[in-house]
Amino acid sequence: MKFSTSITVSGLFVAGYLLVGPSIAFACTCSLPQPSKSLKRQVAEARKESRVVFVGKVLEVKSDPQLLYVEVKFKVERSWKQSQGSELTITTGRGGGDCGYRFEIGEHYLVYASGSERQLWTDICQRTDRFVDAKEDLTLLGKPKWIAP
Repeated sequence: MKFSTSITVSGLFVAGYLLVGPSIAFACTCSLPQPSKSLKRQVAEARKESRVVFVGKVLEVKSDPQLLYVEVKFKVERSWKQSQGSELTITTGRGGGDCGYRFEIGEHYLVYASGSERQLWTDICQRTDRFVDAKEDLTLLGKPKWIAP
């Protein structure tokens, strides 16, 4: 009976680790930058793979300690893909090992976001960048489809 109980306890421990451990243990890994591809190709692929591409100013960062992500509210100023509203909320990780992008209130960003219409997300593995550091991408994206009034 002791042998059977110890196997059951060990099995539960291993199962618990497999369910919880990997989500904690995995670190962020990205394939950026991609020196084997031209910048023009990288930007074109990022645009194609994203649901929305826009420049916006961060209005608010909501961070609930109970959640593994933060919500970032933007005032959209220019858009190259799908965004025609003046405000959008994007989800990202908290940073560190989860690939989350750290946004600062009041700063402007070029955002490449994926996901659904209901929940958009971005991270450091996409080409999202501070506006002042995204000049090459902005040139390659060309004229925006929508500009806020």
